Amino acid sequence: MIKYWKRTTFKLLFMLSLLSSGLNSCKKDTVETLSPLQNLGTAKYYDSEIFAESDLKIYGTWKLFAVSGGFLGNGHRLNFEYLETKKYGIYGFVNHDTLIEYGKISPALKTTHDLRLKIDFEKDEKSNSFFLDPEKYVEFTGNDTLNLNSPCCDRYNYHFKRVQ
Repeated sequence: MIKYWKRTTFKLLFMLSLLSSGLNSCKKDTVETLSPLQNLGTAKYYDSEIFAESDLKIYGTWKLFAVSGGFLGNGHRLNFEYLETKKYGIYGFVNHDTLIEYGKISPALKTTHDLRLKIDFEKDEKSNSFFLDPEKYVEFTGNDTLNLNSPCCDRYNYHFKRVQ
């Protein structure tokens, strides 16, 4: 009886330790802010907020999940993982925990004919060049989906889900 109890207790403890280590090793679905972007001061490019209240939800960390458009209309493979944006108008493209481009977001003036938010990604002079189609219209679907759509023909649209 004691031998059975010891074997059962050992098996139970072994299973609990396996389960515990498995749960602790699960990958988080968040991304840590990269230090190069974190070190850029809020007022690096602008002294105050550049977006209207309704457009402030652009700030955060966005995971790229699809690219559409292009000449054939079927997009291309995902070539980066995250877009990170922070106050005031600072952006960074992240791939495999590496900041591959950063700079400022320049909003275009809205006209009476087009009330959509249009932005340009202007890379910092000290940044590597990566994102070659910087002119985009911003479209939000709810609070957790961001679409960056090209203004015209045969260019790519980028689709993101909010991470933070």
